[in-house]
Amino acid sequence: MPTTKKKLSILNLVLILITLLAVGAAAYLWFQKGSHSTIKEPEEPEVTSPVFLTLKPFTISLPVSQEHIDINKILYVGIVLRVANEDQKTVLLDYLPEVRSDVLLLTSKQYVNNLKQEKGKNDLQEQIKTALSRQYDAKHLVKIDEVLFTDFIIR
Repeated sequence: MPTTKKKLSILNLVLILITLLAVGAAAYLWFQKGSHSTIKEPEEPEVTSPVFLTLKPFTISLPVSQEHIDINKILYVGIVLRVANEDQKTVLLDYLPEVRSDVLLLTSKQYVNNLKQEKGKNDLQEQIKTALSRQYDAKHLVKIDEVLFTDFIIR
């Protein structure tokens, strides 16, 4: 009889070990599965294509300098505006006469000597961006992201 109790206790011990191993493996797998679902992969930012509005080219008479206002040069400039989305482009198209007028007035105040230098062109781009980035009506605020010159000829 003592051997049967020994066999029984060894059998119980083996069954307990198998049960503990199975519970441990199940817990490990459960935690592994849970950790994968809680780790979020970084989302890639939504890539949107740029929205451009091409204005018809401008031909503007410019004074050579402040001293020689009576001597004029001609500037032919093509401008493309980059905006955030199609809604802002639609607003600009709705207000296109105002947009063109603002650009014309700003550009006609420039001097040829300034526009021949890169700094003068960059300053004109910033002035146009500032002038056109505004509230056009009660609902529509437009922000110009970039002003691009596609043609720039001084004669």
